Amino acid sequence: NKQVGTIRTGLSGVTTPAWNPDGTQLVFTGYDGGLSDLFVVDRDGKHLRRLTNDKYADLNPSWSPDGKSIAFTTDRGPETNFTTLHFGNYRLALYHLDTDQIEILKGMDAGKNVDPQWSPDGKSIAYISDRTGVSNIYLYDVSGGESYQITNFFTGAQGITALSPDLSWARQSNKLAYVYYEKGNYDVYMMSDPESRKKEAWHPAPAVVANAQAPAASAPDTTHVVTTGGTSLYRGANGLRPTDSLTHQAEALRAAGNVSIARMIDSTQLPLPDTNTFAERRYKTVFTPDYVARPSIGYSRDNFGNGIFGGTSVQMSDMLGDHQMLFSGYVNGRIDEAQVLAAYVNLTRRVNWAVGLSQDPYFFYNGSGYEAGPSDAEVTYVTEVRRIVLRSAFLTGYYPVSRFQRFEAGMHLTNVEDAVLDYREPFDPRTGLLTGDASTDKTVLSSTGYVQPSVAWVYDNSVAGYTGPFLGRRSRIEIAPTVGGWHYVQTTADIRRYDHIAGPFTLATRALYFGRDGRDADRFSMYLGYPDLIRGFTAGSYNRHECSTLTVADPTTQTGCAALDQLVGTSVAVFNSELRFPILSQQYMHWLPALFPPIEGAIFFDAGVAWTGTSTFAWSRPAGASPADVRTPLKSVGLSIKVNALGFMILRFDYAKPLNRPGVNPYWTISFGPAY
Repeated sequence: NKQVGTIRTGLSGVTTPAWNPDGTQLVFTGYDGGLSDLFVVDRDGKHLRRLTNDKYADLNPSWSPDGKSIAFTTDRGPETNFTTLHFGNYRLALYHLDTDQIEILKGMDAGKNVDPQWSPDGKSIAYISDRTGVSNIYLYDVSGGESYQITNFFTGAQGITALSPDLSWARQSNKLAYVYYEKGNYDVYMMSDPESRKKEAWHPAPAVVANAQAPAASAPDTTHVVTTGGTSLYRGANGLRPTDSLTHQAEALRAAGNVSIARMIDSTQLPLPDTNTFAERRYKTVFTPDYVARPSIGYSRDNFGNGIFGGTSVQMSDMLGDHQMLFSGYVNGRIDEAQVLAAYVNLTRRVNWAVGLSQDPYFFYNGSGYEAGPSDAEVTYVTEVRRIVLRSAFLTGYYPVSRFQRFEAGMHLTNVEDAVLDYREPFDPRTGLLTGDASTDKTVLSSTGYVQPSVAWVYDNSVAGYTGPFLGRRSRIEIAPTVGGWHYVQTTADIRRYDHIAGPFTLATRALYFGRDGRDADRFSMYLGYPDLIRGFTAGSYNRHECSTLTVADPTTQTGCAALDQLVGTSVAVFNSELRFPILSQQYMHWLPALFPPIEGAIFFDAGVAWTGTSTFAWSRPAGASPADVRTPLKSVGLSIKVNALGFMILRFDYAKPLNRPGVNPYWTISFGPAY
């Protein structure tokens, strides 16, 4: 296989393209605004033409050998009603290119009729129909308007989905390839000269009714019978009917009061129960567990105190999946620092919505230092951590515009507890040994609340690979102001591209801005040096010689290290670029064992900057300027290896060289999660 070109249509999606006889044009199903229509485009991607423009489904187009007509699948028919949202069965139709008229083919009233394929001489159309209950292959005689069943399968000819392409008719060899479902597999078979298998034209089997002698007072027979070809019969009060016919028993024929088997056998007016009808009851939402994370519980004691840890998650839904509930809770030391989520999701309408409660703790390292005491012979090492706990009630809605884009809107009612935790460890400065148990002092800075509405636009047509997307686009633009005790505006702009370069190589790029502006924007900051943002700047990689200050008491530093301060801000801007390629992948190396974990590599370049309302931006820092006051872009290059560990998690190994840290050698970091 070889890719010789790319045609971009500007549509939301494209499926089932088919060539015209001379190979100069393509007809395909295009998706625009959530609707499917037929389109034609030249081989070079020019002269895109829309053939249909309506609410009907237009699928599986196939060009006739003479180039004058296009056969396709549609739900056009008398049963389709857009006012009541009732859709009829799938039928075959012809689009005549000379008149731009659509002709619905005859004899398509029963079952699903899909995937038309022309015979080499253009006299017949092969298609898949389940009109008898099993998907079989039929031939439609274009001149006579009759259909002929040419297979009689047990499990059916069908692709992975009900509308997947299933047939292909070779014009040169007059052979028909089809997919047959057998023993849990979808296998491809070949049929030579399909037209030679035509026998009698297919017609619905007539209803068999034998009018028995009935009492004069018997109610008229209003039973509607639709047969599907059965041979055994049921006997009722008004005659006989096939066992596989679909019936609706008239109210007058339903027995009243207590009815026993003996009474029905003895009576000529009480018919036996019809086993082809079912009792109808209103659907009741009953939740059952879909997923339960393995629960864990434990107790720990370390330099930062003692406490319990553990948690679990439970996801539940109803039979249809329209109603979902999620409960999750994780504790790591203290109940008031637990991470908790309880949410309900409703998917019954086009507008999906969710409501819930959550508690999320955030911890920020504020530096560390030494202070005298508690006795004259002791020194206490103090680690200061700022803790912010957000407790929220939220309501979020999602409106899909198409398969790939949606609008989101939400509202959060949030209570914020802002506190500083001082972890104190007394020790003997002569020996370095601890002289007592560590303790924690908590100072509450403030407790307030705010309301945060949000609105966002999301686009995502990316195709996921083993360790991350490899094709498509992803974007999110969001704005979320706050009103109440805190005032700021939170803005997110995240744009990602995944472009196929050549062979197995993909160029992945991301431009990200996330920031808060306003009076309280500096309430909590962000750290730029996480491997998910820019690599080569993790906090633990900084040595003493890179820091100009070392004590938490220095008023010019947030972290105790001026070099680290440039990575902390209320806003961040990031650019990432990766050239991704497979190292060991079954997609390209079919000889690999099935359970061998896929491994992919990448060569990357990262750049980013973080800033606050009091700092300034410059492309290069003047001599003598503090990194905390003048922010410049930080850059790194390196190699990344990603491993999909049996679908359980994705391990990332990054070998990064920071370009803004003279004297620092490249180093490895290990992190978890898919690539951006």
